[in-house]
Amino acid sequence: MSIPYLACILFLCVACLLSSSDAACMLCGPGFPELDERLSEAKSAVIDWLMREQRGDGSWPPASTAESVLGLQLADRGWLNGQDLNGRHLTKARLEYELLRYLVPQASADRAQVQERPVPDSNESGPRGRSRSESGSTERSSRGHGRHSSSSAERSSRGRSRSESGSTERSSRGHGRHSSSSAERSSRGRGRPSTSASADRIEEVRTRQCGLQGFSRGAGTLGQYMLALQSVCCDTDDFYGVDLDRLMTRLLRDFPQENFNNFFQYSLAILSLCSQGSETNIPKRALRRLAVGSNRDDPCGSDPHSVDTLSMQVMAMVCARPQAMGRGLGEWEDIIDARVQCIVASQRADCSFGGNTITTALALQALSAVGAAPVVCPCDVTADFLLDVLDQEGYTRENATFTVHPSVGSIAQIIPIFNCNNFGSFANASIDCPNYDLAPAPFQPGDLTTSFKLLVDDGSTVIDYGVMIIQGESLYTGLLRLEDSDVGFTFGTLPSSFGRFLVSLNGVPSSSTDFTYWSIVEVEGGVEGLANSGIEGLFPVEDDCYIIRLTSYA
Repeated sequence: MSIPYLACILFLCVACLLSSSDAACMLCGPGFPELDERLSEAKSAVIDWLMREQRGDGSWPPASTAESVLGLQLADRGWLNGQDLNGRHLTKARLEYELLRYLVPQASADRAQVQERPVPDSNESGPRGRSRSESGSTERSSRGHGRHSSSSAERSSRGRSRSESGSTERSSRGHGRHSSSSAERSSRGRGRPSTSASADRIEEVRTRQCGLQGFSRGAGTLGQYMLALQSVCCDTDDFYGVDLDRLMTRLLRDFPQENFNNFFQYSLAILSLCSQGSETNIPKRALRRLAVGSNRDDPCGSDPHSVDTLSMQVMAMVCARPQAMGRGLGEWEDIIDARVQCIVASQRADCSFGGNTITTALALQALSAVGAAPVVCPCDVTADFLLDVLDQEGYTRENATFTVHPSVGSIAQIIPIFNCNNFGSFANASIDCPNYDLAPAPFQPGDLTTSFKLLVDDGSTVIDYGVMIIQGESLYTGLLRLEDSDVGFTFGTLPSSFGRFLVSLNGVPSSSTDFTYWSIVEVEGGVEGLANSGIEGLFPVEDDCYIIRLTSYA
């Protein structure tokens, strides 16, 4: 059954970018106050539950740290910034540790491989063997009977059937996956190698020298970690000396291979690059492969997990749309429309997609990304399905507990839609970046202290704080001490050549779109004047008064 995309009513998700206020999300548009309240209550309580699932070492079970961080940040862009400094450091350190744990064994294995085998020169051609996983069909037959399907962390690290890992694509080309680059290599091997071929070889040598030719867990898992790192303002182009963006580009080039052989994983990989906007260049070949998918002639497919995959593909294609348009991929929008038709047509009579909450949540995320809505059931009824299933599983909003313990990963995938977000939202979002600076030394007996007043004015409310520092400390250190107290104060900064500048206070960000910034005002004798230094260059003395005000420069 094919439902024309234009027949889909407009999905009125207003103020649904991460840069908007989290409280402003109206999933199905205006006119559904009861649903909005129910979603808001569920979101807050489930976030609390998911945060309580965090272990003492900063991880989430079972191997769901990246999923949990990403889901929480999509559900509430300021959740990590709302934790105390130790909590922020623990979560960030655990996320980095897990990824490093995967990278270091791979680096050791690659270095051993380099010692055994010289790097081929630019004239060498020939196929490179890649293993294929056929375990997916057996796994799928044993899954999918519960209300929650398996989490994306499980899907991103497991193989699926050949039909989803590109066998149709391979047969249409007639030569198997090996031939996609061997033909280029053999043609380049006759005569002088091309500039692009030489550049590829240079890059391959550099990557091998760095000890990271591949990633044993697969690009889907790497993509999740990269998205999670981006969501908490950590760089991926220099991750402890490793350029994860460049590594991901290489993995995309070698698709499919072991642990990276289906388009759910492939979409996560694309999302990890396009979410950084135009700063990261996605190869045209990778974009074209995302558009072709596993079966271009039958985008809907017959796999029971095809809706999950289609939803991720749609989110990835919307996220990568600017780069695709810039590279002349003219059929991009038509392919998005065709996949949206498949998603819309797959909704069941019980208002679910796929009969479970994860597939339903992913489908709603994909539809919201393109501005479409469900057709079989209205948006509000479809959203009620998600909440009703949580109720049926014994979920209670009062203490956010479940009588039937759900998968942490499954909840992490559901909650972004409660905030009108999807896995591609970071491409157009401003993030409330956590402050990771070390806490100042605690006060000791005999310390000479200074007390001063701080007013925070966001344009609608003014909050008065009393701040105590050790004599000689800066206003910046005072903000750190205030944040580390229990008064609910938070702030975010970014470095610059002139020192740190404020980008958010109490969850309210400055905005280039709204032409606002946080200014610092000194008050002397009741007279206000703009400070002549930033927060690192101001050193309060006893009874000083500062106002940090959200200011318009329009």
